[in-house]
Amino acid sequence: MSPDATLCATLMSALYSSVTEEDVSNRQLTVHVKVSRKNNVYVEVTLRCLAVEGDGLGPPEQSDGGILANVMAAGFKGELPRFQAGVTMEISRLDAWYSDAEGSLEDPATYIVRGLCRRCCLPELILRCMQVSVSLVELGEIPDKHDELVELVGSPETGFFHLFSQQQLQEFLLFE
Repeated sequence: MSPDATLCATLMSALYSSVTEEDVSNRQLTVHVKVSRKNNVYVEVTLRCLAVEGDGLGPPEQSDGGILANVMAAGFKGELPRFQAGVTMEISRLDAWYSDAEGSLEDPATYIVRGLCRRCCLPELILRCMQVSVSLVELGEIPDKHDELVELVGSPETGFFHLFSQQQLQEFLLFE
């Protein structure tokens, strides 16, 4: 089924609803979704917002990709509110740029890609490790690092806890 205007409007609404109204207003978040002119089985999603500390401005170790990585991660994980459960967005191309006040592209915003990888890859990797750990216990092998993994996720120093979606946290707790 090819995407149409209704699907684009629904996806746009779901992307907006993955953040608070306050964030949309304060950060001037804009979301545009349209059917691709190059290939009508794809949709093009454009997200823009004002950058703040933690979005890639300031120390890189505190950069989590910000609100844009958060919105995209919800789509990639299939956890967009008000959208068909389990439907995921797949990336065919991802551009991330800083732009000036007039909208001219200046520099690559690699922090968004790094933040997106952290939000999508790390939780899945940890969940699969937990799954292996549980399987080993069922086979009578007691893994010696299981508790350390739980502590790693729960530690405020690592910041891993906030990378997990609600659904992923539930899965993590089942494995724990």
